[in-house]
This record gives sequence, structure tokens and C-alpha cells, in this order.
Amino acid sequence: MKNSKIFYIIIAVLVIVIVGGGLLFFFGNKGGQEKKETKAPVDEQKMVACGQAKDPSCFMNRMNGCLPVTIKMVGSDNKTEIDLTILGIENEKCHFQRKINSVVDLNCYFPKGTMNWDTIDQTFGNDKGLQKVVDDNCKIGGW
Repeated sequence: MKNSKIFYIIIAVLVIVIVGGGLLFFFGNKGGQEKKETKAPVDEQKMVACGQAKDPSCFMNRMNGCLPVTIKMVGSDNKTEIDLTILGIENEKCHFQRKINSVVDLNCYFPKGTMNWDTIDQTFGNDKGLQKVVDDNCKIGGW
């Protein structure tokens, strides 16, 4: 009789452990399944200041989508301040602006698909084969 009581106690403990463990597993995983990793939405209207051009990926990622972004550079003379700004899409074109020493010296409205780093490089006179794109879509000075 003593052995049968121990046997029933062991079976009862095993049942409790198995049922309890199953419930913990089920409810523990259910909470994990409901959690979804979400990324903060990109604010396409907000101007993002990328600071100095030490990490150009900040600027280039937004430039590729013609999202408002600005970056500061210094000329080869280490004195000339250069600000490159994408103001966003205006009239189905990407509005790009360049300032030299805080004065707008170039205003461009590039058609979709032509706004990239080679186009910006071309605005500085570095031949990328895009001079016609720059000439057709940019005006010198603010307007």
C-alpha cells in the first residue's frame, strides 16, 4: 500500500509538471509571436541634417529618394564652406541646392532618375558625362 501511494504521488507530480510546462510553453510562445519588430517610419517631409560629410551614407540614402537632406563640406582650400541640400520633390522634379559660404550659387530641378552622386559631382565640374543634365536643369545663383 505504501508503494502504491508513492506511485500515485509520482504520477500526480509528473502530470502537474507536464501540464504546467505545456501551458507555460504555449502562453510563453504566444506572447513572442505577437511581438513584431517595427521600424520607425521615415518622415519624408522632415529635413535631415547629416552634419559634416564624414559619413556620406546619411546624405546619399535620402538623396536617392529625393528626400529632404543637407550635408556640409569644406573645399580643398580648407576654408570654403559648401552646403549641399536636397529640398525634396517639386513639380515632379528633385530640387537640389548648393551654397558656397552660405550663398546659394546653384539651384537645380533634376528629373527623376538623374539625381545621384555623379550628377552632384558634375555640378563641381568633375566630368561624369552629365554636363547636359546639369546645364539643362540648373541655374547659377538663387532664383
